[in-house]
Order: sequence, then C-alpha cells, then structure tokens
Amino acid sequence: MSAKRKILKNVGSNSLGYVVNVVVAFLLTPYVVEKLDETGYGVWNLVVCFVGYYGLLDVGIRSAVGHYVATYHAQRDEERVNRTLSTAMALLLVVAALAAAVTWFAGDRLPDWFRSINQMRLAAGEEPLDTSGALADPDRLRTVVWVMGAGFALSFPMALYGTVIYSVQRIGIQNAIGITQLLVRAALTVVVLERGHGLLGLACVAVGCNALGWIASIVAAYRVLPTLSIAFHRVVRASAKELFSYGGFNVLVNVGDTVLLYTSGFIIVQALHDFETVTYYAVPATTLIPYFMQMIQSVTWSFTPHFTGRWAVGAIDDVRQLLRTGTRWVTLIAATIAGGLIFLGRDFLSIWMEEEFVSSELFAVSAQVLAVLAVATLIRATQSTGRQALFAMREVRYLGFLVLIEAVMNVALSYWLVRSMGLIGVGIATLIPVALMQGFVQPRHLLRELDIDWRMYVGDVLRSALPVLVIMGAIDRLLGDALAVHSLATFVLRGTVVSLPAVLGGLWCASTKTERDGLVRRLRGG
Repeated sequence: MSAKRKILKNVGSNSLGYVVNVVVAFLLTPYVVEKLDETGYGVWNLVVCFVGYYGLLDVGIRSAVGHYVATYHAQRDEERVNRTLSTAMALLLVVAALAAAVTWFAGDRLPDWFRSINQMRLAAGEEPLDTSGALADPDRLRTVVWVMGAGFALSFPMALYGTVIYSVQRIGIQNAIGITQLLVRAALTVVVLERGHGLLGLACVAVGCNALGWIASIVAAYRVLPTLSIAFHRVVRASAKELFSYGGFNVLVNVGDTVLLYTSGFIIVQALHDFETVTYYAVPATTLIPYFMQMIQSVTWSFTPHFTGRWAVGAIDDVRQLLRTGTRWVTLIAATIAGGLIFLGRDFLSIWMEEEFVSSELFAVSAQVLAVLAVATLIRATQSTGRQALFAMREVRYLGFLVLIEAVMNVALSYWLVRSMGLIGVGIATLIPVALMQGFVQPRHLLRELDIDWRMYVGDVLRSALPVLVIMGAIDRLLGDALAVHSLATFVLRGTVVSLPAVLGGLWCASTKTERDGLVRRLRGG
C-alpha cells in the first residue's frame, strides 16, 4: 500500500471514530447531566479531571514507545522493537503501582475537599450547596475515586498494546476496538443511570469497558505484529535510557496538556465555590472543545508514524511536503468546525441541552465561552500537523518547554481573570497563551528547522481559514432571524445554508492548481 493511500485510510478510520464519538456525546451528555443534575455532573467532571492527572506519572514513556517502535519498525529492526516494549512494560508496571498508591490516598482526601467547599460558601455569606445528591455520601465518593483511579493505574501497562497497533499504522483496527468500546459504554451508562447507580455506576462502566478494550488490543497487537515478544529477559538498561531521554522531556508536554485540559474546573470551584458553575464551563470546555480537537487529531495523529519513518531514513523533502499539505487541509477542517461553533454554537447548545440548562442565567456565558475557546482551538489546530512533525524530529525538549510555558500562563491568567470576569475570563485566559505559543513561537521554530519560507506557510494557513470564516460570518449575518433555530431540523437547515458555501469556497482557496486539476480529471473520469 502506498504511503498516501495508507495515510488516507488511517485518516478515514480516525474520522469515522470521531463521528461516532460525537454522535454518542450529542445523545448522551444531556441525559447524563439530567440524571446527575448540574451539581452531580460538576462533581463527576472534577473526578474525571483528577484521574486525568495520573497521565503525568508515566514520565513520557508511552509516547516514547510510540516514537521508537515506529522508528525501529520502519528500519525493520524487530529485536529493538521487542526490547523497547519489554523495557517499557517493566517500567509501566512500576508506574501502575505508584498510581494505585496515589489512588488510595486521594480516595480519603478528595471527597473531604469537595464538601469543604460548603464551608467556604458559608464563610463568604453564600447559600450552601445542596448536599442531598452527589455530595451526600462521602464513602460513596471515595469508592468512585478508588474505582476510577485503579482503572487508570491499570491503563499504563495495558496501553502499550494499543501503541503497537498505532505504530505499525494499523489504525483502522485500533479505531474498530475504540468504537465498539464506546458504544458498549454508552449503552451501559444508560442502564446504570436508569437504575439509580449514579457516579459509582458511571465509574464501574468506564473501567469495565476499558478492560474489554485492553483485551481486544492485546489480541490485535499480536496479529498485526507476529514477531511481538514482550519478555523479562529483553528488559535492558540501554532501552530504559533511550525511553527516558525522549520521554523525560515529553513529560513536560504531558504536564502542559494535562494542566490545560483538567485544571480550569478546579480553579473555578476554588474561586467561585460552586460546582454548578463548573458544569456551564465544562459543557463547552471539556465536552465540545475536546471533540473539536479530537477531530483534528484524528487526522494529524495519522501523519505521525509516517513523519517518524521518513525522518528516520532521512527523507526530509517528504516531511516538508506532508507538513504543508497536511497543514492546509487540517486548517480547512478546523476553520469549518470553529466557524460552526462561533456562529451557531449558541443555537446548538439551546437544542442540545435540557431546558433547565438553557434557562439558566449562566447559559449565555456558556455560549460565549464556547466561541472564545473555538478561536483558541482553531489556532491550536493550525499547528497540529507541525506539532506531530516536531515529535517525529525528536524536538521533544522544545515542545515540552513550549507547552509548559503555555500552561503556566493559562493557570496564572485564569486565577486572575475568573475573579473579575467570571467564566468568560477562564476562556480568555486560554486564548491568549495559545495565540502566542501556538500561533507564533512554535511555527517560527519549525519553519527554521525545516528551512521552509514562512511567507508560503502563513499563506497556506490564511487561505485555508479566512475564506471559510468570512463566508460563514457573512451568511449568518445576512440570515439574521430567518431560519431561526428551534429544533434539530431547523438547526441542520441553518447550519447547511451557513456552512456549505463556506466549505466550497474554502476548498477552492485551500487547494493548489494541481490538486484542482486532478479533481476535475477524476470527476470527468480521466
């Protein structure tokens, strides 16, 4: 299979997984919010955010495994592939034990912190939270934390098998497992909530479905890589040193990404003393925006093994070509999604969420946060292809410090702006560092390393994004109250009218003359 065909196949597979993910989230999120209520969903979101921090414990080992397995597989050195995986398994078993210890400690502390928020509210002269629901039983909350933490601890060694599938570019198999796991989890989520099992039921479903995915990944890994052999005698110090040399700096990337994704909810609770407010930030920030970025990553992650393999054998021109082509088309996709969230986001939230959510005074702020974060994510998405190229080039140290600086700026600005501007301040605190680090600093370094003219690169980005946003904004403004959204059908109609001309205009502007001519020939059957 040619490299181009393999990349397109992987992109298509990832995109299918993304679509299923979005459909499930669209149907399930309002239901979960309704069943748990706003306070309960806020607590659940914070528990998920807390265990998300466990990802820092692997000190970049898993990402290093992906890099070196792809490199050695491209060089047809299967013995080094097995040494890398065996050494990583030994290291990650130690990490899993450490994560289990952290879980035990956190299970005792986190529920007490949740309930201490009431004391802060009372001290500030505010009404206490309703503790009849998710906050009523500290012992049950401890169990939820223990179950989620234990499941995440086990994910460290088990994730290696998924890395094998990804590294040999059999991403279709990985997505088939993920889609099946997602559908089973969605069905079981409905069952446990209907039977009143609440947060504990959600935790058991999440961990149980992950376990099914691990089993499937183990079977698939041995099928796609028949020479795979993870054994204790292959654990060597040289492989450990290699993994830490790459992963040691990659952990800075993980720290930055984790802080950016999981910290805002804790900052909001600490500043505003309200779990319900977290929900109105979490719906756009930790539900919709991650799906936006997942769509982009479903494309750019498909590039990474190819980038790594071509860089490993010195094919630099191939890296440059994929960088420019990938950036153009990824930016077009990102601009279309961002435009939809900016111009149609409020309408989407109004038909997606339950009436209790929409009728709240915080609903308007939630829609504004969505628009601000959409702009920030668009900037991040334009550089997502470049980021994967930097990983392949082993520029992990540079990326680590870049992301860490962005995260520190984000947290500092969030603490400052949330007190004066509320939720919208947290969104702005995300936008400013992204614009600086992702919009300027990272591409400047990448273009210098690959000796690419910055004017051509910036031109690629602008001609892929601006036409889409300008056309969507103009049509949305011209429509005004016409085609007002009051149901899913009217939303789809308005969305089609707003986005279709923008996509067509964007396709024309983003493509090169050679690409347009090739498309015309294919349409004519030539």
